[in-house]
Amino acid sequence: MAQNNSRLLLPLIWMSIILLPSVLCAQSPRPQKQGAVEKKLIEWSAVEPDSRTVRKLADQFERSPFDGFVYRATTKTGEQMMWHIWGDRKYKIEEFSHVIEDFQSTNFRKLTDRFLRVNVTPGTVDWFDDNAWSVVLCNFQIAAQLARETGSIGILFDTEQYNIRLFDSEEMQKTYPYNPREYRAKLRQRGREWIEAINSEYPDITILMTFGYRAAQQSEIKNFRVGNYKYLAPFLDGILSACDERTKIIDGWEYAYGYRQECQFRDARRVMKHQAKDWTANRCRYEKHVQASFGLWTDYSLRDYGWDLNEHSKNYHTPFEFENRVRAALHHSDHYVWIYSGTPNWWTGERLPDEYIEALKKAKTAAQVE
Repeated sequence: MAQNNSRLLLPLIWMSIILLPSVLCAQSPRPQKQGAVEKKLIEWSAVEPDSRTVRKLADQFERSPFDGFVYRATTKTGEQMMWHIWGDRKYKIEEFSHVIEDFQSTNFRKLTDRFLRVNVTPGTVDWFDDNAWSVVLCNFQIAAQLARETGSIGILFDTEQYNIRLFDSEEMQKTYPYNPREYRAKLRQRGREWIEAINSEYPDITILMTFGYRAAQQSEIKNFRVGNYKYLAPFLDGILSACDERTKIIDGWEYAYGYRQECQFRDARRVMKHQAKDWTANRCRYEKHVQASFGLWTDYSLRDYGWDLNEHSKNYHTPFEFENRVRAALHHSDHYVWIYSGTPNWWTGERLPDEYIEALKKAKTAAQVE
């Protein structure tokens, strides 16, 4: 009798096994593709919008292919914070109350990833001067607070040495004559203090950098831009050693401005994801916190090519080439690709042919289905 009952139950058991997945699928949302990350485009122009421009034109800019943008903070008197942040000018958050108001009064829908630009300018600070350095820390703490209160995802940290070459080992040792070992130790300390000041206001901040560890490798890049960046590495080491577990650091890889071939993006990604781990003192922290990104310049090499609004074949990137290069950049980035522009204005549409807008839209659409 027990054997007969087993025979009767067996079909029911098999039917339950067959139907169970269908029931579960009906009750649960379909899982996303494992490992899939939304790729995002960030706009950064030669003249970043201030908060008033953002408030005025955000609805129009929402129709662009971008997911976010870089902006500048100005005081009530019109002073641009980014050009004085690394000096002896000490800021107060009250000077930027109008910036906070402008952003909080703006209805952002798609433009979720916004970055406040900060520089290393003027750079007139002795790394060993605690009193002078305290001003820099205060200013970056204010910048982090401002980014948080405006609902920004983080800061764009432009590490290019526009004024004083504060990461240039030769320049620093001439100006402030300490030995290289003392400099490396001090810059690691300052990196720790810098990120601790930022994280005290914004623990889960995203920091998008124009240049990362590669700029500090003299064997790789000889006098890139102005001077060397040898002391950038210990400063970054200090940041990685002390940053909050939720902090993200994006290597923006500005070198990609003029990339023409897909293999260049692939090779650059390999440097950021693998080779750069040999250049940092914190391999595990690097793997955890640093992501790969790329910057592309819409009207690149203006001096040689110009920016022709009608005959696009005269430009460094034709719309078709621009689409393919942005698509390659998105494919090889971890999350972000940022688009820099000198002449065309993505906010107002001035000096911006429709073909380039469509090229960017196509590249973005293609990246989301790859």
